[in-house]
Amino acid sequence: MTTGPARTRDTALDALRGVAIIGMVLANLQGSENDAFPWIVHAVWNGLTVADLVFPMFLLAVGLSLPLAQDRREPRIGIGRIVRRAVLLWLIGFGIALIVHPSIYRADMRFTGVLQRIGVVYLVCALTVRSTRSWKVPAIAAVVLLALHGALLLSPAPGEVAASMEPGQGMSGWLDRAILGGTRMYGVTFDPEGPLGTLSSIATAMIGVAMQRLALNADRPMRVWLAGAILTGAVGIATIMLWPVNKALWTPSFALINAGIGLALLTTLKAAWSRIGTWMPVRLIAILGGAALTLYVVHDFVTIALIQHFGTWTLGGEMYGSIKRTGMPPGSASMLYAVLAGMLSIAITLRLIRRGWTLRV
Repeated sequence: MTTGPARTRDTALDALRGVAIIGMVLANLQGSENDAFPWIVHAVWNGLTVADLVFPMFLLAVGLSLPLAQDRREPRIGIGRIVRRAVLLWLIGFGIALIVHPSIYRADMRFTGVLQRIGVVYLVCALTVRSTRSWKVPAIAAVVLLALHGALLLSPAPGEVAASMEPGQGMSGWLDRAILGGTRMYGVTFDPEGPLGTLSSIATAMIGVAMQRLALNADRPMRVWLAGAILTGAVGIATIMLWPVNKALWTPSFALINAGIGLALLTTLKAAWSRIGTWMPVRLIAILGGAALTLYVVHDFVTIALIQHFGTWTLGGEMYGSIKRTGMPPGSASMLYAVLAGMLSIAITLRLIRRGWTLRV
């Protein structure tokens, strides 16, 4: 935790991160995935919903933030500090998963997840930013990672005759079983945040690093942001013929299309910031984006409290049941539950921010 003075921030970038974290909270806190509006739950396999946009947007923001935090800092941030941050992120995510599903057995432990993946992505990208000054290195790294991931997805796994991108099959499914012993999330035959998809996840953040460095050194940065959004989005759409848009696999097409959407939103925010930056809702989103880790952890503990069983009774079940008994349509009932639980998470987070108790690893 820190109580030190806040440094000057890119508030439009904070707002982008805020949109991502609020979207993550709403998607995670739905009263029922079966009742929820289709656009606020993740695609079953191939496809793209609003819920599928938020995590890639957050990772893009991780990359966009790193040059701002490191490039003009002397002396450079130490490697030990970077490693410590990454390890703490991983441990927080692993610890929360262990609280949700307590077990002493390796097969039940979830080694992957949102914070765990953020920790790995941050580690690789922060070390890259520390060791380079150019936009070209992260851009080349993104291309190489996407190409490597894409090639592996198109390659047969050991013991298989043909490549496959179906659940639990192909190179992704084989690596999930070989490294993790299977899934830790859905109880099926694949891990949707497994090792292979981490390659394109890192590439997502590397695109952010490259774009930020290009914009910082450009005479007309808005043109850079717009060009980056168009280029990544267009290439992503073109690659659909090779790889389907799939969040669980984090396919190259998924990574690139989401990078284009995230950069387009950031471009819009920056272009309109002089007019909308003082609006209270926008300021609130930016404030929450500046404390995204705190909000994410708070919402996790709110979730734990809501699903905690006392016999067969849970607080969340009672709340959602009360909402459904009003006769509200299922999608609206699920969304209202998410909004109420999300508002509680936000209220707790704002209280922590006012007291200076924000998580900064």
